[in-house]
Amino acid sequence: MNKVKLVAACVGILAGAACAAPWYNGLQTEQKMRAGAEGLGADKQSPVAVSYTRFDRGWLSSVAVTRVTLKADPTVYVDVRHEISHTPDRTSWVHVHSVPQWTGELKARFDYYFDGKAALTVDTVYNYDGTQVSRFMSPAFSKPLQEKPETTLSWGGMSGTLSTDANAHWIGSATMPSLAVEGGDTQAELSELKIDGAWDIRGTTIDWQGETRLGLAEFRFVAPVQQIALQNIAGSFYQRTEGNSLLIGYGLRVGSGTSAHAGAASQTVSNAVLEIEFDKLDKRSLSKYLADLGNAEKLHMAPEARGRLMAQLALSMGADLLRGSPEMHLKKLGVETPAGAILAHASIAFDGSNMPDLQLSPELMTRIKAKADLKISGTLLRTQLQQQVRSKVELTLSQQGSLGTEENIRAMSERMIEEQLKGFTDAGLLRASGGDFIVEAEFAAGRMLVNGVPANQLFGGIFAAPPAPTMPQDKAPKSEAALPASSSAAAELRTNALR
Repeated sequence: MNKVKLVAACVGILAGAACAAPWYNGLQTEQKMRAGAEGLGADKQSPVAVSYTRFDRGWLSSVAVTRVTLKADPTVYVDVRHEISHTPDRTSWVHVHSVPQWTGELKARFDYYFDGKAALTVDTVYNYDGTQVSRFMSPAFSKPLQEKPETTLSWGGMSGTLSTDANAHWIGSATMPSLAVEGGDTQAELSELKIDGAWDIRGTTIDWQGETRLGLAEFRFVAPVQQIALQNIAGSFYQRTEGNSLLIGYGLRVGSGTSAHAGAASQTVSNAVLEIEFDKLDKRSLSKYLADLGNAEKLHMAPEARGRLMAQLALSMGADLLRGSPEMHLKKLGVETPAGAILAHASIAFDGSNMPDLQLSPELMTRIKAKADLKISGTLLRTQLQQQVRSKVELTLSQQGSLGTEENIRAMSERMIEEQLKGFTDAGLLRASGGDFIVEAEFAAGRMLVNGVPANQLFGGIFAAPPAPTMPQDKAPKSEAALPASSSAAAELRTNALR
């Protein structure tokens, strides 16, 4: 074979390979997409099923339509059209452009708000290294509501990415600049919403591990009689597994917030936090419950019968979870105010070892161990008590036919608050720590201690009436000064203040 024929043969081989590559990519893409749909449908814990209603595979490109159906109600579904290009380039071998196909009233609504544009588009690239990168986008709009033209809905749009590697690890993020509803003198708005997540999605959803975080720059609500503003909001959800045990955690933080209501003083808080975990949850029990729940939702039953079945399933799951010795940890609950801060922690553990088949039984209480502690600023506690005691003092004076001065009402309220606090600390319900107060509680073997004092002893003594407060004699009118000396008035005042 001469050189010309050899070159021609090589060119022919390369040309054939180039022509065959798109066909082979298309075949591989169809197999991969169908396998993914089957896997999602086989997952009993997945709320949706995916099937293909159409797959027209061509040489260089294909068109497919998938139907995403809610398992609980198969009449609820959405079709997604995929335009697939399987001509390879320098870095990737397949490109997929996906657009949901809305129908009926939902399509009419989206067409109105998005001016006929696609409300959501997803572009996915399959790379040679096994990674899959999807970019999704929703355009912005500002339109009057169809039902209430006097109210405007403004959507700042959305964009994001979702990357998956060959080992089923995915990383995603999405940003939404704003969402606002405004009508007349009422307005609600979210600003700079961002969602990030990183997960290992191997196995069923119970086996997934990872964390999703949410951030919001500001939430505002403005109405004629009320205004609320929250800044720097952060939320999180995470899930981890160890053997047959599952840990689920939630977190919520608010950097600062204000609330104002007509006729009342504005309230301000900062550094509000809630962190809670549920640990040692039995995965097999949860998987069984989710599978049973999915099967129950497919049954045609009367609402009452369905409710009883759901209750039975929940009760059965609860008993199974208790056998796994679950734990709940309130890692942190706190908030700061201009008057001071409050901070709490708590944990509850259940010993499910060798637990017999019991329903509700007093024996279960002996298996619970719990601890909790609370620390509150003295100034904040007095402020909260002031709101309760003052109204009771004013009511009592009014019922006795006396109108106290502002100074005397305040003095009486403060004196009664100090007497209450002294009664609580003397009894052991509160423990003073500098300018703060502390409560520590513990429950074990069916017995509760509060600050080291048995609860039955503690609560048996703290409700004894404190000494009757006396009003300042030199600044109050005679009729008012004599009021607390009256046994009936003093008794009523003490009783009301302690309620």
